[in-house]
Order: sequence, then C-alpha cells, then structure tokens
Amino acid sequence: MSTRGLLNALILIWAAVVLFIATPVFAEILTFQQGHNGYERAQDTPIRWAYTVNYGDKPGYDRDHAGDEGSYEMWSTNGGAATLLETGQFFQRALGSVGGGESTVEAGPTYRYSRFFIRFRDIFGTGANQISPDASVNSATLKLYNTEDLGAEVAAAGAFFGDTVILVGPGGVKTREPNIVSQPKLSAATVGMYPLLVSIKYGNNDGPANKGVVTARDKRRGKEKWSRDGFFCAPEPLNDPLADATDCGPAPLGNPYLAEGRQAEYDPNHPGAIEVFQDASEGFKEFDVTGLIDSIGGNGLYVIGISPPDLLPTMDTNYAQTYRSSEFGSTPQEIATRPMLVVELGDSMIPGDANGDGLVDVADLGVLGANFGSANAVSADGDFNGDNIVDVADLGILGANWTASQAVGNTSALVPEPTTLSLLAMSVLMVGHRRRC
Repeated sequence: MSTRGLLNALILIWAAVVLFIATPVFAEILTFQQGHNGYERAQDTPIRWAYTVNYGDKPGYDRDHAGDEGSYEMWSTNGGAATLLETGQFFQRALGSVGGGESTVEAGPTYRYSRFFIRFRDIFGTGANQISPDASVNSATLKLYNTEDLGAEVAAAGAFFGDTVILVGPGGVKTREPNIVSQPKLSAATVGMYPLLVSIKYGNNDGPANKGVVTARDKRRGKEKWSRDGFFCAPEPLNDPLADATDCGPAPLGNPYLAEGRQAEYDPNHPGAIEVFQDASEGFKEFDVTGLIDSIGGNGLYVIGISPPDLLPTMDTNYAQTYRSSEFGSTPQEIATRPMLVVELGDSMIPGDANGDGLVDVADLGVLGANFGSANAVSADGDFNGDNIVDVADLGILGANWTASQAVGNTSALVPEPTTLSLLAMSVLMVGHRRRC
C-alpha cells in the first residue's frame, strides 16, 4: 500500500472510530410502570388475614380450639384498590377477640398476615415498547418502593374495633379500655418471590368487613378459593401463629394438603425464585427477576415476607415489607413510586469481544486484524455489526467498547486515548498487510 493509501485508510478508520464513539452501542432498555410511556397494564392485589391466637379465651376459661383466622378475606384476592401492598407478618393488637365485639387479654395477641400478587401484562409482543418474542433478555429488575405499613387500624378497615374496646376481666366484669394496636412503621424481612402456576383473578374491592360483598365460602367476591385442604390452611387443628405464616393461603408445589382435584398455585423451588433480605429503609428495593420474566408477564408472582425461624412479630418489630401498588394512589409521589419492571434487551456478549472472555482488549484486536477484509464473517471473526464483513465499522465498535467490561457506567473509560486509537488502526492495517504478502 502506498503512503498516500495508508494515510487515506488511517483517516477512514479514525472517522469510523470517532463516529462510533459519538454514538456508542448500548443495550435497549424498556421500563414498564403504570402510567409511564403509555403503559397501563400493571396489576397487583393482596390477601391478608388476622389470627387471634386464643380466640374466645377469658379469665379462668381456656377454650379448646384451633385459633381463628379472618377466613373470608383469605378466600379472596380483594385488595386491588389498596395503595399499599403488605407482605409478611405483623403485630395487630395486644388483645384478642371473644365474640360480640368484646376482647380479653387471654385471647390475644392478634397478628395479621399479608401476601400479594403482582404482574405486568402485555409486556411481550411486536408493538412499540414491547419485548419481541425473539428478543434476548439480558436482565430484568423489579423495583418496589418500600414504605410504612398500613398499621392496625387501616389494615382492619371496617373490622377495626376502635380506639377503645369492651374488655372482659376476672369474674366477667366488663370495662371500657384502650385498644392497644400497632402503628404504621418501616419493617425488614426476607422477601420471597415465586411464579404463579395458575391464573388468578386480580380484585379491586378492598376491606375485610364488607359482608354484603363476601361472606366466607359462598360469596368470595368472585375471586379465589385456595387449593389447600381445609379451605385455606393445613387441616390439622392448630393454635400456632408460627404455623399460620406458612400453612395458609395459596398452596406450593409439592404441598401435602392439596384438596382433591386441585393443583398447586405457586412453585417455591423454581430456579428463578427469589428469597432476599430487604432492610427497613424507605425507598426502592430491587429484585433480579430475570429468571421469572415469563411469569411476571404471565400469571404473575406470589410475594411473601418470611420471618426468622421461631420468631413472632411484636408491637415494635414486624417481619415484613410494604410497597406502593401499581394502579392506585393519586399523589405525585405515589405515582412516581409505583412498581417498575426494567428490562434490558440485546446480545449478552459485549460488542467488540470477539473471543468471548468478557474483555475488549488487544486479544480481540488481534482477531479483528487477522480477519480484516474477510467476507462471510461472524462476531467471533471480528464482525461486530452483523454485516458479515470485517472492516473499519467493526474496528469502530471495538474501539468504542475498549475495556468495556472493566468500566461499566463510566463512559469516559470506554473510549481509548487518541494515541491508542491510532495504534489500533495501525495494528489492523499491519496485520491485514501481512496476510496479503
């Protein structure tokens, strides 16, 4: 090659590299959030139930029973209009119920248990801002905004006993006493996310006490009756609030208490299932749901808060998290902090990484140089733009992503110095020249 030809080639290569540096190749990122960029297909709904540990007990009287769950809410997915999604175990109040609106110390304490379901519908498709069926998903991140829980009063809705209650004391003496209940607070928990195996009906009716809408089994707000035998909990007689945290609600795959003819509702052993600790700080919590992307876009995820072994919540400590919901809440903060699903699409290989070692370096430059000018090439040969030719355009991609894997998030570190670019170009030409001698 003449000196003039070499100079022209260097100019072309320099221009190509500068062009690709000005417009680097990044993975496509899609964000799904209710009300964002025209997306309106997010959906979530909670279930919750109260558990009076020694329901009916009074001074001098120990009733033989299995405790008492707030069953009619457990039989539905009815909290879709709630602006907050609780998940975990909560201390509800110090007293317990004995019926007739009366309470005793002996019947308590009362706990509440909350779970929720979440999905992002229609994220797959061929339309704008959808994930193409043949797209490669590099990562998927679910972001949920943790905040204070509902507190006992709001959680109980119309079933709340009030600030004072009729307290039954020794000898059946009844007095009007303060109702000692938990207040809203930030909480920490290990959060589990599991794929739903069945389609459920996401509900919008909120509150457990509207008995004109739901009364136990027969009128379940048109929603769910979980597959566990014994309607929603394991059938053995229990008076164990620890067991209530795991033995009620949707049935996991492999559960021994499936009702006849019913199938399990979620899979806790799915390879993409998540169990991760989240602290009590306020703000977005992030979950890697890459392995659950098909489920979160399909039937949805079942989300639970997991208590430490053998520990029950107290007035001061809940084992739970509480997140903003997708559809409801009208303040600017509520809208801005709705659940988000962030999906990164594209080839998992770094552009410019010909040998697939996670680095864009001199080894990849050598591959590109050895194949410079080749036709019918693939990425392993140095064809990084998919046009089947190894040329200056591919050199530009390599230059724009030089040492990319070592400098994620630092754009300046991705760009070689001008001297390095010149050496890259000279090296490619020298290698190409030697191949033709």
